[in-house]
Amino acid sequence: MTDSSKDDSSAQNPDLAVSPDMLKDFASEQCLLKECISEQNTQSWQRLRRAATSSSPWTNPVYADWSVLRYVGGLDLSCPKDDQKRACAALVVTELPSLKVVYKDFITDRVNVPYVPGYLGAREYPLMGRVLERMRKQCPEQFKPQVLLVDGNGILHPRGCGSACHVGVKEKMPCVGVAKNFYRLPKWEASFEDNIRGRLSAGITDDMVDLEHDGKIVGKAVRLSKNSGKPVYVSVGSNIDLDTAVWVVKLCSKYRIPEPIRQADLYSRRIIASGGTILGDGTDCGGGVTDLPSCVGEPEEPNHKDTIHRY
Repeated sequence: MTDSSKDDSSAQNPDLAVSPDMLKDFASEQCLLKECISEQNTQSWQRLRRAATSSSPWTNPVYADWSVLRYVGGLDLSCPKDDQKRACAALVVTELPSLKVVYKDFITDRVNVPYVPGYLGAREYPLMGRVLERMRKQCPEQFKPQVLLVDGNGILHPRGCGSACHVGVKEKMPCVGVAKNFYRLPKWEASFEDNIRGRLSAGITDDMVDLEHDGKIVGKAVRLSKNSGKPVYVSVGSNIDLDTAVWVVKLCSKYRIPEPIRQADLYSRRIIASGGTILGDGTDCGGGVTDLPSCVGEPEEPNHKDTIHRY
């Protein structure tokens, strides 16, 4: 759910109006979480940069070899355009190298926090946290994700704590923010985004451009598909360094959007479109998950006119 109108959902839903005190509380939480963000690699697969290949099956069919990256999760949250108080959080786990979906789950429920740019984590994490908690209880051990890709920003954020940081810090898991839209930080010129796209289009970079803010590289613009001129914006959520985060994103990409996020996005939208009931849920795991949309060649960008930017 990301690339769409910038309309403030509190304007569409007056009963979700945000107060100055609420914003102050959200900002205070972000400051606390920021202190807990780790931009270091802690897992063996991160340090070794080892990912599963078709010739490297698990040595044990039940207990995974965690020194090799095999399972990557994608998190997304979608809302109907006409009801921003109702949401669907979807989790999809894909297996490397095939990117086949081996586990998926969703929860639909009401959200009580309005959409406010820069405070998305406060709105989305409660529902995402619930679907992750159920994953820990229900997902077979060998399918549990070793890293999460979140549809949103990490430290590429005005206060250095986007929605992916909420997930990474609170879940104590390696987490990467992958934003579909450019989020202009303070001090960046209005032409900053155009300059990035120009450099990528001209081929003067290796499909990546560093995003520097206040003397620090806070993310990278990464073009994952030669058929799309639009990059995604990758940043650290927590418990991983930026170069490894980009490496994971590239491993998981067939099109412009990394496959775990793309599939979670399609899944959450399908639930919303079907009128998924409030307090609904559904899980599926194992090698038999085959009912998610599949594409031949590069798929068109999803129509995001029913959703909002994820900052």
